Amino acid sequence: MHDLVEWAGQQPWSDGNVGMVGISYFAGTQMEAAVERPPHLKAIMPIAGTYDLYESATHHGLMSSGFLTPFLYMIGMTSSHTNKLWRSRLIDAMRSLLLTPGIHKKFEMANGEAAIAGLKILLKLHHDPHPWDDLWRAIAAEHPFRDDWWEDRNLLPLLDRVEVPVYLGCDWQNVPLHLPHTFKAYERLTNSRHIQVAMMGEHGLAWPWESLHIEALAWFDHWLKGQDTGILDGPNVRYVIPEAEGWRASDTWPVPEAMHQSYALRADGVLGEDEGNSGSRTYMNLGGGLNRPRASETDPPSFLEWTTAPLAHDVDIIGPIELQLVAACSAPDTAFIVYLQDVYEDGNATNITAGYLRAGLRKVDEARSKQAAPVLPCDTFETVPISQKVTYHIPLVPNARRFKAGHKMRLYLTTDDQNKDVPAPLEFRHASVGTSSFNMVFSSSRLLLPVAK
Repeated sequence: MHDLVEWAGQQPWSDGNVGMVGISYFAGTQMEAAVERPPHLKAIMPIAGTYDLYESATHHGLMSSGFLTPFLYMIGMTSSHTNKLWRSRLIDAMRSLLLTPGIHKKFEMANGEAAIAGLKILLKLHHDPHPWDDLWRAIAAEHPFRDDWWEDRNLLPLLDRVEVPVYLGCDWQNVPLHLPHTFKAYERLTNSRHIQVAMMGEHGLAWPWESLHIEALAWFDHWLKGQDTGILDGPNVRYVIPEAEGWRASDTWPVPEAMHQSYALRADGVLGEDEGNSGSRTYMNLGGGLNRPRASETDPPSFLEWTTAPLAHDVDIIGPIELQLVAACSAPDTAFIVYLQDVYEDGNATNITAGYLRAGLRKVDEARSKQAAPVLPCDTFETVPISQKVTYHIPLVPNARRFKAGHKMRLYLTTDDQNKDVPAPLEFRHASVGTSSFNMVFSSSRLLLPVAK
Protein backbone atom coordinates (compact mmCIF):
# COMPACT_ATOMS: atom_id res chain seq x y z
CA MET A 1 0.00 0.00 0.00
CA HIS A 2 2.93 2.32 0.72
CA ASP A 3 4.30 1.72 -2.77
CA LEU A 4 0.89 2.21 -4.38
CA VAL A 5 0.43 5.59 -2.69
CA GLU A 6 3.92 6.69 -3.68
CA TRP A 7 3.36 5.57 -7.27
CA ALA A 8 0.14 7.61 -7.49
CA GLY A 9 1.74 10.64 -5.88
CA GLN A 10 4.51 10.78 -8.51
CA GLN A 11 2.44 10.41 -11.68
CA PRO A 12 2.34 13.33 -14.12
CA TRP A 13 -1.41 13.71 -13.52
CA SER A 14 -0.91 13.99 -9.73
CA ASP A 15 -0.18 17.12 -7.70
CA GLY A 16 1.49 14.89 -5.08
CA ASN A 17 -1.33 15.10 -2.52
CA VAL A 18 -2.91 11.66 -2.13
CA GLY A 19 -6.03 10.82 -0.15
CA MET A 20 -7.66 7.44 0.39
CA VAL A 21 -11.33 6.64 0.89
CA GLY A 22 -13.30 3.40 1.23
CA ILE A 23 -15.31 1.11 3.49
CA SER A 24 -14.82 -2.29 5.13
CA TYR A 25 -11.81 -4.10 3.58
CA PHE A 26 -10.87 -0.85 1.83
CA ALA A 27 -10.89 0.96 5.16
CA GLY A 28 -8.42 -1.57 6.53
CA THR A 29 -6.08 -1.10 3.57
CA GLN A 30 -6.04 2.66 4.20
CA MET A 31 -4.82 2.05 7.73
CA GLU A 32 -2.22 -0.38 6.40
CA ALA A 33 -0.93 2.38 4.14
CA ALA A 34 -1.02 5.03 6.86
CA VAL A 35 1.05 3.05 9.37
CA GLU A 36 3.83 2.89 6.73
CA ARG A 37 3.82 6.73 6.47
CA PRO A 38 4.16 7.17 2.69
CA PRO A 39 5.21 10.82 2.19
CA HIS A 40 2.55 11.60 -0.41
CA LEU A 41 -0.36 10.42 1.76
CA LYS A 42 -2.11 13.48 3.23
CA ALA A 43 -5.44 12.20 4.64
CA ILE A 44 -7.60 9.07 4.82
CA MET A 45 -11.29 8.35 5.31
CA PRO A 46 -11.70 4.73 6.48
CA ILE A 47 -15.40 4.12 7.09
CA ALA A 48 -16.72 0.94 8.75
CA GLY A 49 -13.30 -0.68 8.88
CA THR A 50 -11.78 -3.74 10.51
CA TYR A 51 -8.25 -3.64 11.91
CA ASP A 52 -7.87 -6.79 14.01
CA LEU A 53 -8.45 -10.14 12.31
CA TYR A 54 -9.16 -11.89 15.62
CA GLU A 55 -11.99 -9.51 16.43
CA SER A 56 -13.31 -9.74 12.87
CA ALA A 57 -13.22 -13.52 12.63
CA THR A 58 -14.15 -14.40 16.21
CA HIS A 59 -16.07 -12.77 19.02
CA HIS A 60 -14.17 -13.48 22.23
CA GLY A 61 -13.54 -17.07 21.20
CA LEU A 62 -16.70 -17.72 19.15
CA MET A 63 -15.93 -18.10 15.45
CA SER A 64 -18.13 -15.80 13.36
CA SER A 65 -18.85 -18.60 10.89
CA GLY A 66 -22.01 -17.06 9.44
CA PHE A 67 -19.88 -14.29 7.97
CA LEU A 68 -16.35 -15.63 7.70
CA THR A 69 -17.03 -18.83 5.76
CA PRO A 70 -18.94 -17.24 2.85
CA PHE A 71 -16.61 -14.22 2.89
CA LEU A 72 -13.48 -16.32 2.38
CA TYR A 73 -15.24 -18.36 -0.30
CA MET A 74 -16.13 -15.12 -2.07
CA ILE A 75 -12.57 -13.80 -1.83
CA GLY A 76 -11.23 -17.14 -3.07
CA MET A 77 -13.61 -17.20 -6.01
CA THR A 78 -13.13 -13.60 -7.12
CA SER A 79 -9.35 -13.44 -6.61
CA SER A 80 -8.75 -15.91 -9.43
CA HIS A 81 -10.24 -13.52 -12.01
CA THR A 82 -8.32 -10.83 -13.85
CA ASN A 83 -9.29 -7.58 -15.56
CA LYS A 84 -10.70 -9.72 -18.35
CA LEU A 85 -13.73 -10.03 -16.05
CA TRP A 86 -13.57 -6.89 -13.91
CA ARG A 87 -13.26 -4.54 -16.90
CA SER A 88 -15.65 -6.51 -19.09
CA ARG A 89 -18.97 -5.51 -20.62
CA LEU A 90 -20.71 -7.80 -18.11
CA ILE A 91 -19.43 -5.82 -15.14
CA ASP A 92 -20.20 -2.54 -16.92
CA ALA A 93 -23.75 -3.75 -17.47
CA MET A 94 -24.12 -4.72 -13.81
CA ARG A 95 -22.84 -1.30 -12.75
CA SER A 96 -25.32 0.41 -15.07
CA LEU A 97 -28.12 -1.70 -13.64
CA LEU A 98 -27.22 -0.70 -10.07
CA LEU A 99 -27.28 2.96 -11.10
CA THR A 100 -30.81 2.68 -12.47
CA PRO A 101 -32.85 4.88 -10.11
CA GLY A 102 -35.40 2.20 -9.21
CA ILE A 103 -32.77 -0.47 -8.49
CA HIS A 104 -30.50 2.02 -6.76
CA LYS A 105 -33.36 3.07 -4.47
CA LYS A 106 -34.03 -0.51 -3.39
CA PHE A 107 -30.44 -0.92 -2.21
CA GLU A 108 -30.79 2.04 0.15
CA MET A 109 -32.42 -0.36 2.59
CA ALA A 110 -29.99 -3.24 2.06
CA ASN A 111 -28.04 -4.30 5.13
CA GLY A 112 -25.70 -6.99 6.39
CA GLU A 113 -28.42 -9.65 6.20
CA ALA A 114 -28.77 -9.05 2.48
CA ALA A 115 -25.00 -9.18 2.07
CA ILE A 116 -24.75 -12.49 3.94
CA ALA A 117 -27.58 -13.96 1.85
CA GLY A 118 -25.73 -12.96 -1.30
CA LEU A 119 -22.44 -14.37 -0.09
CA LYS A 120 -24.03 -17.71 0.77
CA ILE A 121 -24.92 -18.21 -2.87
CA LEU A 122 -21.19 -18.34 -3.57
CA LEU A 123 -20.64 -21.29 -1.22
CA LYS A 124 -21.59 -23.66 -4.05
CA LEU A 125 -19.10 -22.18 -6.52
CA HIS A 126 -15.52 -23.37 -6.97
CA HIS A 127 -12.61 -21.44 -5.55
CA ASP A 128 -8.87 -22.04 -5.31
CA PRO A 129 -8.24 -23.74 -1.93
CA HIS A 130 -4.85 -22.02 -1.52
CA PRO A 131 -4.58 -19.90 0.51
CA TRP A 132 -8.26 -19.39 1.29
CA ASP A 133 -9.10 -22.80 2.74
CA ASP A 134 -5.76 -22.75 4.57
CA LEU A 135 -6.75 -19.47 6.19
CA TRP A 136 -10.21 -20.80 7.06
CA ARG A 137 -8.72 -23.87 8.81
CA ALA A 138 -6.26 -21.70 10.71
CA ILE A 139 -9.13 -19.63 12.06
CA ALA A 140 -11.61 -22.46 12.65
CA ALA A 141 -9.30 -25.11 14.11
CA GLU A 142 -5.59 -24.31 14.40
CA HIS A 143 -5.71 -21.08 16.43
CA PRO A 144 -8.72 -21.15 18.77
CA PHE A 145 -7.18 -18.53 21.09
CA ARG A 146 -5.33 -15.28 20.45
CA ASP A 147 -1.65 -16.08 19.83
CA ASP A 148 1.27 -14.84 17.70
CA TRP A 149 -0.50 -15.96 14.51
CA TRP A 150 -3.37 -13.59 15.29
CA GLU A 151 -1.07 -10.79 16.45
CA ASP A 152 0.72 -10.88 13.10
CA ARG A 153 -2.67 -9.92 11.64
CA ASN A 154 -3.54 -7.22 14.16
CA LEU A 155 -3.14 -3.65 12.97
CA LEU A 156 -4.26 -2.00 16.23
CA PRO A 157 -0.82 -1.98 17.93
CA LEU A 158 0.58 -0.08 14.91
CA LEU A 159 -2.00 2.71 14.80
CA ASP A 160 0.14 5.03 16.90
CA ARG A 161 2.34 5.27 13.78
CA VAL A 162 -0.47 7.01 11.87
CA GLU A 163 0.23 10.74 11.58
CA VAL A 164 -2.12 11.82 8.78
CA PRO A 165 -5.66 13.09 9.54
CA VAL A 166 -8.22 10.29 9.83
CA TYR A 167 -11.99 10.48 9.32
CA LEU A 168 -13.61 7.45 10.99
CA GLY A 169 -17.24 6.43 10.86
CA CYS A 170 -19.75 3.62 11.05
CA ASP A 171 -23.45 2.93 11.44
CA TRP A 172 -24.72 1.78 14.84
CA GLN A 173 -26.31 -1.35 13.34
CA ASN A 174 -23.04 -2.95 12.21
CA VAL A 175 -22.58 -4.61 15.60
CA PRO A 176 -20.95 -7.96 14.72
CA LEU A 177 -18.25 -6.67 12.36
CA HIS A 178 -17.29 -3.02 11.86
CA LEU A 179 -18.66 -1.12 14.84
CA PRO A 180 -16.27 -2.31 17.58
CA HIS A 181 -13.23 -1.55 15.40
CA THR A 182 -14.30 2.08 15.03
CA PHE A 183 -13.92 2.71 18.76
CA LYS A 184 -10.73 0.65 19.06
CA ALA A 185 -9.15 2.69 16.26
CA TYR A 186 -10.25 5.96 17.84
CA GLU A 187 -8.45 4.99 21.04
CA ARG A 188 -5.25 3.94 19.26
CA LEU A 189 -4.82 6.86 16.84
CA THR A 190 -2.88 8.87 19.39
CA ASN A 191 -0.54 10.63 16.94
CA SER A 192 -2.89 11.54 14.11
CA ARG A 193 -2.93 15.27 13.30
CA HIS A 194 -6.72 15.26 13.48
CA ILE A 195 -9.42 12.65 14.05
CA GLN A 196 -13.01 13.13 12.94
CA VAL A 197 -15.82 10.66 13.71
CA ALA A 198 -19.33 10.28 12.28
CA MET A 199 -21.67 7.68 13.77
CA MET A 200 -24.75 7.16 11.62
CA GLY A 201 -28.19 5.67 12.01
CA GLU A 202 -29.98 2.87 10.20
CA HIS A 203 -29.00 2.40 6.54
CA GLY A 204 -26.52 5.26 6.89
CA LEU A 205 -23.96 3.32 4.88
CA ALA A 206 -25.97 1.50 2.23
CA TRP A 207 -24.48 3.92 -0.32
CA PRO A 208 -21.75 5.51 1.86
CA TRP A 209 -20.50 8.09 -0.62
CA GLU A 210 -24.00 9.46 -0.87
CA SER A 211 -24.71 9.58 2.87
CA LEU A 212 -21.26 11.12 3.49
CA HIS A 213 -20.85 12.86 0.15
CA ILE A 214 -20.65 16.44 1.49
CA GLU A 215 -18.43 15.40 4.39
CA ALA A 216 -16.01 13.55 2.13
CA LEU A 217 -15.64 16.44 -0.30
CA ALA A 218 -15.13 18.93 2.53
CA TRP A 219 -12.60 16.63 4.21
CA PHE A 220 -10.43 16.14 1.13
CA ASP A 221 -10.79 19.72 -0.12
CA HIS A 222 -9.36 20.79 3.23
CA TRP A 223 -6.45 18.36 3.48
CA LEU A 224 -5.58 17.89 -0.22
CA LYS A 225 -6.37 21.32 -1.67
CA GLY A 226 -5.82 23.57 1.35
CA GLN A 227 -9.34 25.02 1.21
CA ASP A 228 -11.10 26.24 4.35
CA THR A 229 -14.27 24.16 4.13
CA GLY A 230 -15.26 24.34 7.82
CA ILE A 231 -14.94 20.57 8.18
CA LEU A 232 -12.82 20.97 11.32
CA ASP A 233 -15.22 23.36 13.07
CA GLY A 234 -16.91 22.18 16.24
CA PRO A 235 -16.49 18.96 18.23
CA ASN A 236 -14.79 16.12 16.37
CA VAL A 237 -17.27 13.35 17.32
CA ARG A 238 -20.63 13.67 15.60
CA TYR A 239 -23.36 11.10 16.07
CA VAL A 240 -27.03 10.33 15.83
CA ILE A 241 -29.04 8.46 18.43
CA PRO A 242 -31.34 6.07 16.55
CA GLU A 243 -35.04 6.80 17.18
CA ALA A 244 -34.15 10.38 18.18
CA GLU A 245 -33.99 13.43 15.94
CA GLY A 246 -30.95 15.28 14.65
CA TRP A 247 -27.20 15.12 15.11
CA ARG A 248 -25.26 15.53 18.33
CA ALA A 249 -21.61 16.31 18.95
CA SER A 250 -18.96 15.72 21.58
CA ASP A 251 -15.29 16.50 22.07
CA THR A 252 -14.68 13.10 23.62
CA TRP A 253 -15.72 9.46 23.48
CA PRO A 254 -17.40 8.08 25.55
CA VAL A 255 -19.67 11.10 25.83
CA PRO A 256 -19.54 12.68 29.32
CA GLU A 257 -23.31 13.03 29.78
CA ALA A 258 -23.87 9.26 29.83
CA MET A 259 -23.68 7.75 33.33
CA HIS A 260 -23.84 4.00 33.89
CA GLN A 261 -26.96 2.67 35.53
CA SER A 262 -27.14 -0.86 36.95
CA TYR A 263 -29.98 -3.26 36.17
CA ALA A 264 -30.42 -6.59 37.97
CA LEU A 265 -31.24 -9.85 36.17
CA ARG A 266 -33.96 -10.74 38.64
CA ALA A 267 -35.15 -14.26 39.38
CA ASP A 268 -38.67 -13.34 38.19
CA GLY A 269 -37.44 -12.41 34.70
CA VAL A 270 -37.59 -8.66 35.30
CA LEU A 271 -34.72 -6.41 34.28
CA GLY A 272 -34.96 -4.14 37.28
CA GLU A 273 -33.14 -1.36 39.08
CA ASP A 274 -33.38 -3.48 42.24
CA GLU A 275 -32.70 -7.17 42.64
CA GLY A 276 -35.95 -8.09 44.34
CA ASN A 277 -35.94 -11.55 45.88
CA SER A 278 -32.58 -13.18 45.24
CA GLY A 279 -32.62 -16.40 43.25
CA SER A 280 -31.65 -17.88 39.90
CA ARG A 281 -32.94 -19.06 36.55
CA THR A 282 -31.69 -21.96 34.42
CA TYR A 283 -31.50 -22.61 30.71
CA MET A 284 -30.12 -25.60 28.81
CA ASN A 285 -27.78 -25.87 25.88
CA LEU A 286 -27.50 -29.12 23.92
CA GLY A 287 -24.52 -30.02 21.75
CA GLY A 288 -24.81 -31.84 18.44
CA GLY A 289 -24.94 -35.57 17.73
CA LEU A 290 -27.42 -36.47 20.48
CA ASN A 291 -29.69 -38.52 18.16
CA ARG A 292 -32.76 -36.72 19.45
CA PRO A 293 -35.58 -36.13 16.96
CA ARG A 294 -37.18 -33.24 18.82
CA ALA A 295 -37.15 -31.26 22.05
CA SER A 296 -39.15 -32.51 25.03
CA GLU A 297 -41.90 -30.52 26.68
CA THR A 298 -40.07 -31.07 29.97
CA ASP A 299 -36.83 -29.45 28.73
CA PRO A 300 -35.65 -26.23 30.33
CA PRO A 301 -35.66 -23.31 27.87
CA SER A 302 -32.72 -22.81 25.51
CA PHE A 303 -32.58 -19.09 26.28
CA LEU A 304 -33.56 -16.59 28.97
CA GLU A 305 -34.95 -13.06 28.81
CA TRP A 306 -35.15 -10.24 31.32
CA THR A 307 -37.46 -7.34 30.49
CA THR A 308 -38.12 -3.98 32.12
CA ALA A 309 -41.56 -2.61 32.81
CA PRO A 310 -42.85 -0.23 30.10
CA LEU A 311 -40.74 2.91 30.26
CA ALA A 312 -42.44 5.95 31.76
CA HIS A 313 -40.31 8.30 29.62
CA ASP A 314 -37.75 8.20 26.82
CA VAL A 315 -34.39 6.71 27.83
CA ASP A 316 -31.29 7.50 25.80
CA ILE A 317 -28.26 5.24 26.05
CA ILE A 318 -24.91 5.94 24.41
CA GLY A 319 -21.55 4.37 25.12
CA PRO A 320 -19.96 1.16 26.39
CA ILE A 321 -22.16 -1.57 27.90
CA GLU A 322 -21.22 -4.47 30.16
CA LEU A 323 -23.00 -7.56 31.44
CA GLN A 324 -21.60 -8.81 34.73
CA LEU A 325 -23.02 -12.31 34.52
CA VAL A 326 -22.94 -14.50 37.62
CA ALA A 327 -23.54 -18.07 36.47
CA ALA A 328 -22.86 -21.72 37.27
CA CYS A 329 -22.41 -24.24 34.45
CA SER A 330 -22.58 -28.03 34.43
CA ALA A 331 -19.87 -28.26 31.74
CA PRO A 332 -16.17 -27.31 31.67
CA ASP A 333 -16.83 -24.84 28.86
CA THR A 334 -19.80 -23.05 27.35
CA ALA A 335 -20.67 -19.87 25.48
CA PHE A 336 -22.68 -16.77 26.29
CA ILE A 337 -24.42 -14.82 23.53
CA VAL A 338 -26.21 -11.70 24.73
CA TYR A 339 -28.49 -9.21 22.97
CA LEU A 340 -29.88 -5.92 24.18
CA GLN A 341 -33.28 -5.45 22.55
CA ASP A 342 -35.85 -2.69 22.16
CA VAL A 343 -39.33 -4.17 22.69
CA TYR A 344 -42.11 -2.21 21.01
CA GLU A 345 -45.58 -1.73 22.42
CA ASP A 346 -46.93 -4.43 20.07
CA GLY A 347 -44.44 -6.95 21.50
CA ASN A 348 -42.07 -7.05 18.54
CA ALA A 349 -38.39 -6.59 19.37
CA THR A 350 -35.30 -5.40 17.53
CA ASN A 351 -31.69 -6.13 18.42
CA ILE A 352 -29.71 -3.06 19.40
CA THR A 353 -26.33 -4.53 20.28
CA ALA A 354 -24.71 -7.78 21.32
CA GLY A 355 -21.98 -9.33 23.45
CA TYR A 356 -20.21 -12.67 23.09
CA LEU A 357 -17.92 -14.80 25.25
CA ARG A 358 -16.53 -18.31 25.29
CA ALA A 359 -16.55 -19.08 29.02
CA GLY A 360 -13.07 -20.57 29.04
CA LEU A 361 -11.66 -17.24 27.77
CA ARG A 362 -13.18 -15.15 30.56
CA LYS A 363 -9.93 -13.73 31.98
CA VAL A 364 -10.02 -9.92 32.20
CA ASP A 365 -7.06 -7.58 31.73
CA GLU A 366 -7.79 -5.29 34.66
CA ALA A 367 -5.04 -2.82 33.79
CA ARG A 368 -6.50 -2.08 30.36
CA SER A 369 -10.17 -2.26 31.33
CA LYS A 370 -12.34 0.80 31.86
CA GLN A 371 -15.78 1.33 33.34
CA ALA A 372 -18.27 -0.99 31.60
CA ALA A 373 -15.56 -1.85 29.05
CA PRO A 374 -13.70 -4.96 30.22
CA VAL A 375 -10.77 -6.04 28.05
CA LEU A 376 -10.61 -9.79 27.38
CA PRO A 377 -7.22 -10.89 25.99
CA CYS A 378 -8.60 -14.31 24.94
CA ASP A 379 -5.10 -15.77 25.08
CA THR A 380 -5.46 -18.10 28.07
CA PHE A 381 -8.01 -20.89 28.41
CA GLU A 382 -9.30 -21.65 31.90
CA THR A 383 -11.62 -24.59 32.47
CA VAL A 384 -14.96 -23.57 33.96
CA PRO A 385 -15.32 -24.95 37.50
CA ILE A 386 -18.34 -27.21 37.16
CA SER A 387 -21.49 -26.07 39.00
CA GLN A 388 -19.64 -23.26 40.78
CA LYS A 389 -20.54 -19.58 40.67
CA VAL A 390 -18.34 -17.59 38.32
CA THR A 391 -18.60 -13.90 37.39
CA TYR A 392 -18.19 -13.28 33.67
CA HIS A 393 -17.50 -9.76 32.43
CA ILE A 394 -19.06 -9.61 28.98
CA PRO A 395 -18.63 -6.40 26.97
CA LEU A 396 -21.49 -5.57 24.64
CA VAL A 397 -20.50 -3.57 21.56
CA PRO A 398 -20.88 0.16 22.42
CA ASN A 399 -24.04 1.61 20.96
CA ALA A 400 -26.65 4.37 21.04
CA ARG A 401 -30.42 4.17 21.19
CA ARG A 402 -33.48 6.09 22.32
CA PHE A 403 -35.84 3.66 24.03
CA LYS A 404 -39.14 5.48 23.73
CA ALA A 405 -41.76 5.84 26.44
CA GLY A 406 -44.00 2.77 26.48
CA HIS A 407 -41.24 0.54 25.09
CA LYS A 408 -39.33 -2.01 27.16
CA MET A 409 -35.65 -2.86 27.37
CA ARG A 410 -34.86 -6.55 27.19
CA LEU A 411 -31.74 -8.65 27.72
CA TYR A 412 -31.68 -11.93 25.77
CA LEU A 413 -29.20 -14.67 26.73
CA THR A 414 -28.42 -17.95 24.99
CA THR A 415 -25.42 -20.18 24.21
CA ASP A 416 -25.86 -21.25 20.57
CA ASP A 417 -27.22 -19.06 17.77
CA GLN A 418 -27.09 -21.62 14.93
CA ASN A 419 -30.84 -22.20 15.17
CA LYS A 420 -32.65 -19.80 12.84
CA ASP A 421 -35.21 -19.12 15.56
CA VAL A 422 -32.50 -17.41 17.61
CA PRO A 423 -32.15 -13.72 16.75
CA ALA A 424 -28.77 -12.74 15.33
CA PRO A 425 -27.70 -9.19 14.34
CA LEU A 426 -27.28 -9.04 10.54
CA GLU A 427 -27.52 -12.88 10.51
CA PHE A 428 -23.96 -13.23 11.79
CA ARG A 429 -24.01 -16.61 13.53
CA HIS A 430 -21.28 -18.50 15.37
CA ALA A 431 -19.71 -21.93 15.44
CA SER A 432 -21.01 -23.80 18.47
CA VAL A 433 -18.74 -24.63 21.42
CA GLY A 434 -20.53 -27.99 21.30
CA THR A 435 -20.85 -28.88 24.98
CA SER A 436 -24.21 -29.75 26.49
CA SER A 437 -24.83 -27.91 29.74
CA PHE A 438 -27.25 -26.51 32.25
CA ASN A 439 -26.43 -22.85 32.85
CA MET A 440 -27.79 -21.28 36.03
CA VAL A 441 -27.90 -17.46 36.09
CA PHE A 442 -28.11 -15.70 39.46
CA SER A 443 -30.00 -12.52 40.26
CA SER A 444 -26.77 -10.92 41.46
CA SER A 445 -25.92 -10.46 37.75
CA ARG A 446 -25.92 -6.85 36.57
CA LEU A 447 -26.31 -5.07 33.24
CA LEU A 448 -24.54 -1.68 33.11
CA LEU A 449 -26.18 0.72 30.66
CA PRO A 450 -24.83 4.20 29.79
CA VAL A 451 -27.90 6.37 30.34
CA ALA A 452 -27.64 9.96 29.09
CA LYS A 453 -29.03 12.43 31.56
